[in-house]
Amino acid sequence: MLNVVFCDDDYEFLARILAETKTIFKNQRIPACLYTLTDGNKLIENLKTYNPYYDIVFLDIDMPLINGKEVARKMRLLDKKFKLVFVTSYEKEAINTFEYEVIGFLPKNQIKEKLPEIIKRVVDAINLESLKIQLFNVDCSEGIKSVKIPLDDIMYFECVNKKVFLYTRREVFALHRYKFSEIIQKYTEYNFVDIHRTCIVNIKYIFSVDELEIVLDNGVRLPLSRRKRGQVIDSFIQIVNEGISQC
Repeated sequence: MLNVVFCDDDYEFLARILAETKTIFKNQRIPACLYTLTDGNKLIENLKTYNPYYDIVFLDIDMPLINGKEVARKMRLLDKKFKLVFVTSYEKEAINTFEYEVIGFLPKNQIKEKLPEIIKRVVDAINLESLKIQLFNVDCSEGIKSVKIPLDDIMYFECVNKKVFLYTRREVFALHRYKFSEIIQKYTEYNFVDIHRTCIVNIKYIFSVDELEIVLDNGVRLPLSRRKRGQVIDSFIQIVNEGISQC
């Protein structure tokens, strides 16, 4: 299920593009939830909390209060993975937008002609990266909800009193009825390392390995089991070497 959001201050345009998109997704048999927003700041706030995580963002460049380029800049500081399509009435506005990692441009006067091709291209790109997005059931004040989180955003999992918590770069989630043993089994295949009976960490976020703890890039300190220290160091060194070789 894809989450697609349209952010534009023009209500008439939102209604039109929403109807067109529903038809396209139905014809292409692609399951999707469609959202509309008129405030770029709200879009940024939703992205911060994965509420929801948007797979595709259609963003108007010319908006009051905060324009689309500024919204895109702030969103890209939070996340590099969502697919961004700029929507504009003026083709010249598309100039100098490479820094926002745009996958397409949609002229407002060519929705019928351009939208089907853009959606197909974006969906194909997402399918190629599908393993990088994880779906979790989490406990929240409203009960239970499902959240989509990019794999690279997960810093570590921690088990406290048989309850599993997921820590991202900006949010903490209490997972609903997950077994920590199953988390370990699955995510050690994705460059996570088992550092303690209560914790498994994404290697890419390890800053240093001490005698009895590891330090993450954001300064968080986590306990390190003595018998697991050698394995953690070997994995840490491997990732560092791979990073150097790619430079």
